[in-house]
Amino acid sequence: MSQPNSYSTKSYNFEVLAVIVNYDSKPFLAIERMLLKGLADLGRYTKIKLLLVDNYSTDGSFEELKEHSKRLGVDTEAVRLSKNYGFARAVNIAWHYAFKRWKFKYFMLLNNDLVIVPNNVAKLLKYLEIDNVAGVQGTLMQADNPRLIDNAGFAIDTFGLTYPICRGYTIKCAKTCHPSFLSGAFSVYRADAIEKLGQPFHNAVEAYFDDKYLGLRLWSTGYNLLHVPLVVAYHLGSASYAPQVKLKSPQWFEGVLLAELAPSYVTDIKARYLLIILWGMTSAFLSIIFLSNYVKNFIFAYRTVKILKKNKKEFIKNFSILPSITLSLLLLIARTKKGLKLQT
Repeated sequence: MSQPNSYSTKSYNFEVLAVIVNYDSKPFLAIERMLLKGLADLGRYTKIKLLLVDNYSTDGSFEELKEHSKRLGVDTEAVRLSKNYGFARAVNIAWHYAFKRWKFKYFMLLNNDLVIVPNNVAKLLKYLEIDNVAGVQGTLMQADNPRLIDNAGFAIDTFGLTYPICRGYTIKCAKTCHPSFLSGAFSVYRADAIEKLGQPFHNAVEAYFDDKYLGLRLWSTGYNLLHVPLVVAYHLGSASYAPQVKLKSPQWFEGVLLAELAPSYVTDIKARYLLIILWGMTSAFLSIIFLSNYVKNFIFAYRTVKILKKNKKEFIKNFSILPSITLSLLLLIARTKKGLKLQT
């Protein structure tokens, strides 16, 4: 292991700033209470502050979470936004809000539909002391089937398509590895690395592209990302993104589409034209099946990707250094059932 970086000797208000974005989460408030209890327990291992950002909830969940956090003794700052800005913009707002007020060493992103394992989270933090490691995550397990992995990070293939590592496999699958990007459900970043980027996410896009965007930018800036085989959380998965309707949602499709197209388009991968045709056909098919205008969302995502291409210098400078895999038909078919099982 390399020597810890010099930044570890600086003076900080606290070690970890944990950010949770909330929006009308009453249906799974019990899980959030367990998450807050986990953060309280994590406070025994490291000095942590919670920044709870609410996207203008109207169901009373924000008030209940504030009160529960207070009862548990979690050092919490709660901010209610004036409208629903979406997840990515809310995280960016949280970053700028915190950066103006406090000095902190690590920036932790937590979805509000998981429960953490505090002692393993504490062990995970030390890996951010390795030179050039800007972000780290542990192994996330499925809350509704705790024997199986939700993800061990994500890999990107040579076409820019995404594969959750080890999803659907048992914990034996999880290995120490360098993912292409980390899970936004639970990941931790060095604050000084995020500072160099200006902010974590892109304000113009939502859903599924955010983590990919952050990971690609960190790799292209010369940093590494790391997955460590420690079970750090149990993830319900998409609870805060209306799982009961997401497969019928044009907004969901738009987010997935943008996440899949953007890397190939901004890095001049020739296959992007094939991907555009395939996704265009998919949007037409979904429009017929679900009687909703997915084509409109395809066009919007395509236009957004073209905007990203114009600003690709701020997005990614060198795609060749990114950990990626060669696309195969078997992988493409299998990814809907299980994630990528990396060879050791």
